Amino acid sequence: MTIRCKETPLNKEDKMAQERNRARASELRKRAEITLAEAPQAIRTMVPADTQKLIHELNVHQIELEMQNAELRRVQLELQEARDKYLNLYDFAPTGYFTLDHNSLIVDVNLAGSELLGSEKHRLIGAQFNSSISPDSQDAFYFHYREMLKTGIKGNCELKMLKADGTPFHAQVISMAVPEKDANINQCRTAVIDITERKRAEEAQERLRQQLQAKVSELETFSYGIAHDLRSPLVSIEGFSRLLQDDMLNQDTEKVQEDIRLLESGVRKMQQFLNRTLEYSRAGYQIKLAKNVSFGKIVNEAIAEFNGQISSIGAAVSRADKFPRVYADKVRIAEVLTNLIQNSINYRDKTVPLKIEIGYRLSEGEVVFFVRDNGTGIEKSETEKVFDLFYRGSTEGEGSGAGLAIVKKITEAHGGRIWVQEGQSGKGTTMCFTLPKQGGTNKGDNNGKD
Repeated sequence: MTIRCKETPLNKEDKMAQERNRARASELRKRAEITLAEAPQAIRTMVPADTQKLIHELNVHQIELEMQNAELRRVQLELQEARDKYLNLYDFAPTGYFTLDHNSLIVDVNLAGSELLGSEKHRLIGAQFNSSISPDSQDAFYFHYREMLKTGIKGNCELKMLKADGTPFHAQVISMAVPEKDANINQCRTAVIDITERKRAEEAQERLRQQLQAKVSELETFSYGIAHDLRSPLVSIEGFSRLLQDDMLNQDTEKVQEDIRLLESGVRKMQQFLNRTLEYSRAGYQIKLAKNVSFGKIVNEAIAEFNGQISSIGAAVSRADKFPRVYADKVRIAEVLTNLIQNSINYRDKTVPLKIEIGYRLSEGEVVFFVRDNGTGIEKSETEKVFDLFYRGSTEGEGSGAGLAIVKKITEAHGGRIWVQEGQSGKGTTMCFTLPKQGGTNKGDNNGKD
C-alpha cells in the first residue's frame, strides 16, 4: 500500500507564480523547437523513429539549457552592472550613509560616512555609532533611535558629533527602519549630513541680531539720557528767566544779579553735559598726545582741583608716596582720575567722614591704579552696568551717568582696562584701571614734578 502525503493547498500568489513558470517553460519549448527545425541533424534519417524522437527531445532540451544559460548570464551581467552602479552611488554620495543594527552598531558605511568621521571604513564597521556622538548629544540620539525602532517611522534630529581625532561638528541625522520578513525591525539606515557651516551662519546671524538689538537699546538709552539731563537745566533756565523779568521790573538789582548767576549756572550744566556726550563719541580717537608722564603730578593736580569740595564736606584724601611713570595722554588720564574722585564724592556715605585713597600696584608690563573710598558702594549686580552710557544705579547720588562710560573708553584707548574690584553695597568701592608702564618710580614723582 502506498501512503500519500496530504498536499498543502496553494495560496493565490503561489498559484500565480506556478502559472508564470509553466508559461515560461512552454515559451522556452517553442523557441527550442524552432531553433532545432532551422538546424536539422543528419542522424534523423539514419535511426529508427523512436530513437529519432529521443534524439529530438535531447536536442530540444540541450537548446533549452543553452538558452537558459544565456538568459542567466545576461541577467547576472545586468545585476552586476546594477550592483556596481548602486555601490558607486552609495560610496561616492555626498551624504554619509550608515547601516546600524538594533544596538546601534555600524553594520555598513559608505566612503562619505568614513570621511565624515575621519576614520577608515573597516575600522568603523562593528563599532558603536554612539562613540562618534558628543556627550551632550547622547540623550538626543538615544531618544531619536529608540523612537524610530519602536514606531518604524522615519525621524531626524540635530546632533553634535565628533571625528576620530576629537574635532566636533554639527550634523543632521535622518534614520529609517529596515523591516525584516517577519516585520521585526533589527536594522536601520541612517544618513548623516554635516551642517556645521549652516549652524555657523545661523549663529552669526543671531549674533548680528543681538548686536542690532543692543544698538537699538543703546540708542534708546542715549535718547532717554539726553532728554533727562537736558530737561532739568532747561526748566531752571525757563523759571529763572521769568524771575529775572519780574526782578527787572521791580528794579531789584541784587536779585537780578542772582538770577543771572543761576541762569549762567544752568547754561554751564547744559554745556558740560553736551561736551561729555561729544567726548564719549570721540574718546577712543583722541589719544594723540601720549608720552612718558608723571602719574604723581596728575594725582596732585586732581586733588588740588577738589580742594574746595573736600574741605566743605570734611573729606580726607591720601595718596601713595611714589607713583611710576606711565605712557599716556596726560589730559585724558587726568579726566579719568577726576571722574573717579568725583564719583567718590557724589556717592559718599553722609553718615561718616569720606575717605579717599589713591594708590597703585605693579603688574606684568602694566600698572594697576586704584581709587578706593568708604562710600555707599556698588551692588555686585551693577559692577558691569556702571560703565554703560547714562546708567544710573540703585544707589543715590549725583551725576549724569556718562562719566564712567567716558572713563572706560579713554582707558581702553590707552590699551588698558577698568573694573570695580569690590562690589558690595555699603562697604565702599575700589575702582581699578591699568596703564602701560614706562620707566620706574623716581624722586620727581614724590612731589608731582615731571
